[in-house]
Amino acid sequence: MIDSVADFSLGDTITGTNDNSVLINSALEGREYTFPVTADVAAAAGMSNRAVGRRVVARIVRNTSGVVLSAGEIVTVNLTGGHAGLGSAAAKSDAGDRCCLVVDPALGSSTVADDDLFYAIVKGPSKVKQPASAETLTGGDVIKAGASGRLAEAALGTDHGLILGTVVKDNAVNDALVEVELAPEWV
Repeated sequence: MIDSVADFSLGDTITGTNDNSVLINSALEGREYTFPVTADVAAAAGMSNRAVGRRVVARIVRNTSGVVLSAGEIVTVNLTGGHAGLGSAAAKSDAGDRCCLVVDPALGSSTVADDDLFYAIVKGPSKVKQPASAETLTGGDVIKAGASGRLAEAALGTDHGLILGTVVKDNAVNDALVEVELAPEWV
């Protein structure tokens, strides 16, 4: 699926360096696009048909974490450069991290190499990665960033500012992608 003016499609990445290892495509960092969720996209991502007709807001982000990123992992956004840092994924999340986005789940088994650009999901229907020892999540539970780029269960009364979204489908499977509605409080 591609926005009519987007630079590339969800599920794709673009090269972030040239043959001399110099960063390229910097002008794309931080751009946001809204994508419609079609039946084909929902099926390919393994999402409920209830996501069809909805919209996903995604931001182009450069992987500056130094590691390979996978679909559904949570990444922290680099805020040290002000607005310029909003297009940079500094690291996989850790417990208690506040300014986080989700690596495009439409990547499937593809990954994001260091310095490459990809879409990070800002809000809308998405999927987020469970930890190796899964949380027991039911529809309506809220989530936040956890260790190693994985989700953690959040609490409405105590995790103000940390909440990334709401679980829309029960899940307690280790390393699984959980269906969520992203609406981060910090954005």
